[in-house]
Amino acid sequence: MAQFNIHFFKEKSRKIDIEQLIAFFEEIEGIKVEMDEQSVRFNYLHPRLQYEAIFLITPKSQVPDIYRLSPKFLDLNFHLEFSILMPDYVANQLFLIVKKVCERFDFHIYNEMFEDVLPFKIDVVQKVFNMLKTAYVSKNPVVLSDYHMIPKEKLSAIFRYLDDQVELQNYYKELETYVPRYHFLTTEKKQLVVGIEWKEHTLTVFPPFLDYLFYRMGNEIKVVSYDEAYPLIGKMLMDVPGFIKDTKVLPKKMASKVFKIMKKTKFSMCKHTFSKVNVKKLLD
Repeated sequence: MAQFNIHFFKEKSRKIDIEQLIAFFEEIEGIKVEMDEQSVRFNYLHPRLQYEAIFLITPKSQVPDIYRLSPKFLDLNFHLEFSILMPDYVANQLFLIVKKVCERFDFHIYNEMFEDVLPFKIDVVQKVFNMLKTAYVSKNPVVLSDYHMIPKEKLSAIFRYLDDQVELQNYYKELETYVPRYHFLTTEKKQLVVGIEWKEHTLTVFPPFLDYLFYRMGNEIKVVSYDEAYPLIGKMLMDVPGFIKDTKVLPKKMASKVFKIMKKTKFSMCKHTFSKVNVKKLLD
């Protein structure tokens, strides 16, 4: 799998304070530090989404065509690498770590698509990353057979919900409100759909971009199209304050009306057969 790389440079210096760099990375959630005679590795595992990346100090330069770059910038043999098929949401979190390390240690950056070494600018890095990802997919369309494509805005909202789910659970704990996890599923025609489980008589948060509600009534589960249920109950739901657009919550004062609607309504029968999909098989 192709990698996206960001190489770190300093102006007129190769000096890195390794102890300070290690201390910096030890403060970042998801980073584990490893080192031996060959390299220093700052291994990143996203704590909730489980995507991986690595910041790596090596004995020799990993920069291609280094001799065409401005001689006033010196390679530190330190770079970041991660899969070119990383979703934008996670890639942008990595770019923010790059921004912090550049500001803290006065580093510049280089990528093979740059004409020369540059100060860190997140809009430039995002643009180059997306260009390379698009080009890689165009040249290797077969890789998409393992993924389900989702528009960037939609997937970023889904990932943000997953990333902030624990915080939401803590926020709604005293309100006795359930914050569900997503179910990512495919139909018999390999169409991706997104759903949540919702138990009768349970106050619940409704994440954005839902397709189905798996509504549990005792031992029975109704599979209900969200597009069919929302027009009936939407006016009785509230926005989750300060959160992703279209994230709703059922307040206690409206619960009895909503549960009565869900019980009495004869929703269309769902004819799909679903299979589970791993979240890491979603791509923007």
